Amino acid sequence: MPQYFAPGVYVEEIELGGKPIEGVSTSTAGFLGQTERGPTTPRFITSWLQFQRVYGGVLGDKPYLPHTVKGFFDNGGKRCYIARITKASAVSATRKLIDEDDKAVMTVSAVGEGEWGNRIAVAVSKASLKKEAFKISVYYWKGALPEDGKLGETIADPKKSPQPAVTESFDNVSVDASSPDFYGIKVNGISALITISVEDGDTGALPEVENKEKNKPACLSGGLDFKGIVDEGKPKEVNAADKTIKLADTAAAVDGDLVGMVLEIVEGAGKDKQYSIKAYDKDSNSVTFDVDFDPAPDANSDYRITNPNSSLALYDYVRSATPKPGRKGLTAIADIDDISILHAPYSEEIAGLTTEMINQCENLRDRVVIIDSKPGAADIRAVDPRKATYDSMFAAYYYPWIKIVHPTSGNTIEVPPGGHVAGIYARSDAERGVHKAPANEIVRGAIDLEFQITMAEQETLNPLGVNVIRQFPGRGIRVWGARTTSSDPSWKYINVRRLFNYLEESIDESTQWVVFEPNDAKLWARVRRTINEFLTRVWRDGALMGAMQDQAFFVQVDRSTMTQDDIDNGRMIALIGVAPVKPAEFVIFRIAQVASGTDINQA
Repeated sequence: MPQYFAPGVYVEEIELGGKPIEGVSTSTAGFLGQTERGPTTPRFITSWLQFQRVYGGVLGDKPYLPHTVKGFFDNGGKRCYIARITKASAVSATRKLIDEDDKAVMTVSAVGEGEWGNRIAVAVSKASLKKEAFKISVYYWKGALPEDGKLGETIADPKKSPQPAVTESFDNVSVDASSPDFYGIKVNGISALITISVEDGDTGALPEVENKEKNKPACLSGGLDFKGIVDEGKPKEVNAADKTIKLADTAAAVDGDLVGMVLEIVEGAGKDKQYSIKAYDKDSNSVTFDVDFDPAPDANSDYRITNPNSSLALYDYVRSATPKPGRKGLTAIADIDDISILHAPYSEEIAGLTTEMINQCENLRDRVVIIDSKPGAADIRAVDPRKATYDSMFAAYYYPWIKIVHPTSGNTIEVPPGGHVAGIYARSDAERGVHKAPANEIVRGAIDLEFQITMAEQETLNPLGVNVIRQFPGRGIRVWGARTTSSDPSWKYINVRRLFNYLEESIDESTQWVVFEPNDAKLWARVRRTINEFLTRVWRDGALMGAMQDQAFFVQVDRSTMTQDDIDNGRMIALIGVAPVKPAEFVIFRIAQVASGTDINQA
């Protein structure tokens, strides 16, 4: 308490009444999937152009994530986080920058793992203004390096065909950590392609800029989509007749998938590949991967797999063992509190992924997951998310896939609808509010559907929690369902679930000031007034039922909600009841023929 010792007038500021509750965002999406390039730690993206700068563009029909993100922004989405997924064993391409004595001074690395980093080249030259600084130019080729470019070597002319898809230039870069031009500030986090660091053995000094021959653009190397098997020592056996190489039984393997297996490499077995690798377990069961090798295997060299035809698995999406600063995939998405919509395009393709996403939503209780149906599901009897144990109030299931125009080729392709639906969520929230069911909305960018669904077919699917996308003559392609996959009738509508997510998260984040306050009637009154004012605003926005305020909600914080034991143990308990609006899913007009309208008296 303030103390007063001298006579005078004292002006003090005090707080009375409630504190305002700020509503949280309901339309920030979190997307997981594969991209052309980019970082694997989640990145905040606000436009399709920014996505292209950071992650590259579309690559044919697959991966689906670029089409998903474009559909999100085309349909009204504004904010999302991208978690790029690679094999857990993938590694980043690197290159050492050297000084005039050929000593390594710093390391340039691709911003994310994968073979794409091998198509980055860097060149160091004199800075324009500062003597104790340097200029670094960065080049990236989308498909292949120029004719005179090789992995890890210099490129005589980076402007030769093919032209680099991305070029970056950072001038007056300093090695002084106290300078505003320090590479850790000027390059790292700004470049969409590289990061600069000082590793063990690097001096951290100024890189060589005088020797023009030495400082031509040089390619990074060592980037792998799938870190290959490297035998300790030389191959165990070489058969010159059939050019088969057997490795040691104890050869180390990636992700633990092949540990303890006998490995055999056969020339020319893979389609469009130079080799295949077969792995045999103790029961002689085998699995085969199509691979490339760098260098090609022979009796006198070690080797590694550089590009196996190995699909992603659940472990690649869920990196639970990774320390928090470097978490990736679904585990990193869980740490981002802003996300309210979760989606991985065609998550059904990865066994267990959909269940993991639903589990995250149910544990955090601040987001919902959008699930795509399987492609080619023409038989509606097979479309039942509850059979796949997806019975959840935090999940929404959409069927069928949609057809769009490929943004570069102009061909018509089929893509999962989840990204477009997430954009519709955001559009509906902005135009009407989170309480409005995100249905009866046009799917922008969709030109056709994988299957045309009839009313009779939807009568079968709707009770199962399947949200159908339908095409109506003269009205376009629209989302025609707003249900969760839950069998609980109290939580069958996705807008009700999302409204409660919004209310709970908003109240949670804006009442943190209550913790450790004196737990007495004054605090209870302030909390009651705080929540009342917030829910009054929500009611006036049309999110709650009732013509009067007391019909829409109630807030109780008093002795009726707490016992003396609760108070003695530091618990303040508030009871809040709200009456959410439900969508008019079935609109029924009853019309009767009567002889005279005056004969019918309506109550």
